[in-house]
Amino acid sequence: MPAAAPNVDIHLGGAEVPDDHLQSFTIERDMFQPDLASIVLTNQGDTYSSRAIGDPVEIKTGSTPKSIFKGEIVGLEPSYKGGGKTTILIRAVNKMHLLLRKRQSLTFTDKTDEQILKQVVASAGLSLKWKHDKTITYKHVYQHNQTDLEFLRMRAARLGCHVWCVGDEIFVQKPDLSASSGLTLEVDKDGDVQLRSFSPRMSSAGIVKKVTVKGWNPETKELITGEASAKSSPLGSRNAVGGAGKHGQEDSFTVDQPIWSKEEADALAEGRLTDLSMTYMTGEAEVTGNAEFDLGKTVMIKANSSGSDPFNGNYYVMGLTHRRTVGGTVTHLKLARDAEGG
Repeated sequence: MPAAAPNVDIHLGGAEVPDDHLQSFTIERDMFQPDLASIVLTNQGDTYSSRAIGDPVEIKTGSTPKSIFKGEIVGLEPSYKGGGKTTILIRAVNKMHLLLRKRQSLTFTDKTDEQILKQVVASAGLSLKWKHDKTITYKHVYQHNQTDLEFLRMRAARLGCHVWCVGDEIFVQKPDLSASSGLTLEVDKDGDVQLRSFSPRMSSAGIVKKVTVKGWNPETKELITGEASAKSSPLGSRNAVGGAGKHGQEDSFTVDQPIWSKEEADALAEGRLTDLSMTYMTGEAEVTGNAEFDLGKTVMIKANSSGSDPFNGNYYVMGLTHRRTVGGTVTHLKLARDAEGG
C-alpha cells in the first residue's frame, strides 16, 4: 500500500519554499516537550544557508492547507556536494523552547496555578490556555533554580494536566478523554485515511482502583486526606480496573508532596489516578493519507471487525510524528487509553 502524498507548503521567514526544493521533513510532537521539525532542502547556490537563527517556520499540509507546525529556526546544517546535490538540514522548534532558555528562582504568594503559570509563560511572550475543574489558591509556591518549562511541567503534573504548545499558546489542561478528532482508523480499509499498522499493549502493572493522598498542615496541626476512585471512561466500555480484574483491586497511597487543603489533596489524588489508569493500554499506529491529528484528541481505532475485541475503541493521542519523503507522507501516533472495548 503506497503512502499518500498530500500537498505541503513550507514557509521560512514568511517566504514560501518552492515545491521542488523540498526533499523531506520530520515533525515530532509529544506531550510535555517542544515540537521539533527537521526539514531537508536542496541548497544550490546557498539559497538557504543565510537564513537567520530565530526566523519563523511554518509547515502546512492538505488540499485546504492546515498548519501542522509553527516554530523558529534553531540550527542549520548544510551538506556541500558536487553534481548539484548540495542540501541543507534546517532544524526548528516551536516556541515552548523559550521556556528552557534560563534558570531562575522566584516566589509566588496567594496565587492559583493558572495565575502562576500565566505569569511564567508571559515572561517568554507566550499566552496560557488553562483548563482544570479545580481552582486552588496557594499561600506560597517557590520556583527553585528551575527553567520555566521544568517548573511548569512540575506544577501541571501535580494536578494531572498535560502540556503542549501551538504557535504562541501554551496549553496546560486536564485530559479531556471525550474530545474526539472525529477520525476512525480501520486496518486494511481503503480511503483517505488508512491504518497501515497498529501495535497496542495491555498491562495491569500500574492499575489501582483508588488513590489516597495524605499530608500534614503544620499551621492547624491536622491530617489532610484526599481520595480518588476509578470511574467509567469515555474511551471504552470497561475501565482499566475492570479489565485488570484481581490485579486492579489495590489502593495506592501518596505522601510525597506538601498539601494545605483537602481540595488540593483530592485534586492530586485524581491527577495521580488518571496518570496510572492511562498506562493500561498504550500503543503505536502508522497512518497514511491526509489525516488531521492533534495532541489531546481521541481517535477511534477498529483493529478487528469483531465488536468484542478489547483493542477496538477510542484512544487518546499522546504524541505524533509526521514524516514526508519522496515516497509520500506517513504519520506515527503514540496512543493511550484507560479502558478497553468499543
